[in-house]
Order: sequence, then C-alpha cells, then structure tokens
Amino acid sequence: MLRPAFPKEDPMSVDKFSAIFDGLKQAYGTYKVEKTQSNGKNTGKASIIKEPRTSKLWKGHLSGKGTAVGIIPINEDNCCKWGCIDVDQYPLDHKVLIEKIRAMKLPLVVCRSKSGGAHCFLFCKEWIEAKEMQKVLTHLSAALGYGGSEIFPKQVKLHLDRGDVGNFLNLPYYDAEDGLRYGILDDGTSATLEEFFGLYEAHVQTPEEIVK
Repeated sequence: MLRPAFPKEDPMSVDKFSAIFDGLKQAYGTYKVEKTQSNGKNTGKASIIKEPRTSKLWKGHLSGKGTAVGIIPINEDNCCKWGCIDVDQYPLDHKVLIEKIRAMKLPLVVCRSKSGGAHCFLFCKEWIEAKEMQKVLTHLSAALGYGGSEIFPKQVKLHLDRGDVGNFLNLPYYDAEDGLRYGILDDGTSATLEEFFGLYEAHVQTPEEIVK
C-alpha cells in the first residue's frame, strides 16, 4: 500500500513523535542491518550512543536521511511512557494479530518491525513505573499466545552510575514515506504517520488504566 508523502520538515510531527517515544535522555541506540536470514529476519550490528537526542536526529529518522533511532524506554527515574511486546515470528499475519488484540479489547498499537515481525506498543499518558509496565505486558503477551516474546522495558531499574543504560528498541517510521517500519490499521493496511498519531490517541492509557 502506498502511503501519502510525509512532510519531512513538519516540526509538529517531529515533536509529537519524539514525545510519544520519550525515554532515557542520556543515550539512544542505532542498528545497522547487515544481512537477511532465510526466515526473513534482518541481522546486523547494534550500537549505543551516549549523548542526548536532537531535533536533527529525529528529523533524520523520519525522513530516512539520517540514522535510524532506537530508544531505551526506561528513564533515569526507572519509569517509562511506553512499553512493547516484540513478536519475533516469521511469517506473521499482522491483520490476524490485530483482530485478536481487538477481540480481547487490548489497547495495543501494532507496528511492523524491521524484519516483518510485530512491535505491539502499550502507550501511557504519564510516566509509570517500569516494573508495572513490564508486568502488565508480560501478562498481555501470554494472553495473546506469545509468552516467550521479548518485553520492553527489559529492565525495571537502571544503574546509571555503573554505565548501565539498558536495552533499546528500534522505533517505527524510519523513512516514514517509503520505509517498511509502519503502524498497522485495524483493517491490516499500513498507517501513515498521521494515522499512527490517531492510533496513539485512540489507545493511549492512564497509569491507573494500565495497572487495572
């Protein structure tokens, strides 16, 4: 499905996207794909950059002209505003997965991962303790039949004094116009960046709703 052109110089989209995927301020991740395995999974080299993110970095991610950004969801206060179930299964029918999520009335937003799997995001309006986010996502993952999937945040407590900055997750919408890491609408079609913002607004939760 062709998606409408992304307005690369739209500062509001950049600000909105970076606010949704807030996380640890001191570092971010990058991932360079080097080869594709026979099952379709991309492999490569992951790196942690220990410096703050800039508007230019976010613009480069969304335009595809810069580095692909990965964010560490847990912050310096051991809280997060989003979490993710990484469904690492190939091939994967995203529409079937979304139908199951909606049938169970789960407030998850599904994005295609860089290898064609699924990143099932749970977004929060405010900062919530990482241990609560991790616990809830572990339950939801098991309920969906993906109990062995990776859960982000991976850590519930960081030891920044020891250089421990946690694990990052590669974000969607790298090269938002032509890239393959996009949100997926309930009908199984790809979502533009603006439509992704709509999915976020429709499913974002309060900390109380997440815990409940």
